Amino acid sequence: MSEKRSGDRGERPDNGEESRRYHLDSDDYRRDLVPVFAEAVPVASAVRAELDERCLNGEYGEDGIERCSSALAAVDALDPERPDGGTRVFSLDRDGEDALFALLDAATTMVGEHFVFRLALLDDRGDDLLTTIPHESMLWGESPPLPEAVVASIQELLADRVGVFVASLVHERWETDDHAYRFDTTAIMQSTLDGRRSRTHCSALSARRLDIVDETTLVFDTPTGEKVVPCVTRERAERVAKTVRSLRRRYDGTRL
Repeated sequence: MSEKRSGDRGERPDNGEESRRYHLDSDDYRRDLVPVFAEAVPVASAVRAELDERCLNGEYGEDGIERCSSALAAVDALDPERPDGGTRVFSLDRDGEDALFALLDAATTMVGEHFVFRLALLDDRGDDLLTTIPHESMLWGESPPLPEAVVASIQELLADRVGVFVASLVHERWETDDHAYRFDTTAIMQSTLDGRRSRTHCSALSARRLDIVDETTLVFDTPTGEKVVPCVTRERAERVAKTVRSLRRRYDGTRL
């Protein structure tokens, strides 16, 4: 692997601090994918790409397939490590950086989001800094090892966009007679009481309006209609509403 590159934005803590996972929540994942990765490149040493070459035989449009094929050629020209048939690991020198951004560019196409199954930036110890699964529009990082300075730079990048890079956190958990609920990072999840089935009931960041009805029930006005969330107690309803409003202000500066 290459030596540590210049341009580091903070040293990796080694004080036993527990890692926090940061998650991208955005109205346009494809728009934010490349610039968010660009913020972490200066502290990365290598790339691990899990690729599904079967996608190149599908009918996804010539442009997308051409981008994927070009990216694959750029990666294979580096003679990457092949720990298994679908995975390639390569150093992030200048040619490696070009190959990385070719993969990221490919991942913004319909075929590319499946061809680039999973992509991760690694530090000089081989730990994951930033990871994306394009076909699920998922992007996350662990800090540490991702320096907090890079987390801050990503958050600053998103400040004028409809998006946040926010620590994954379960803010609240509660149950009604029919369902279990949790306010997880930026979404309210609803599941069966046995936990076997779960779904995103409401994205706290997509609501156009939020009201507390009968003191204990939240009503979100969303693009797909009203979402009713019973909170059981007045105190919980007020706490959840306060957190939602705080996240929304960080998300796009508007108030609910």
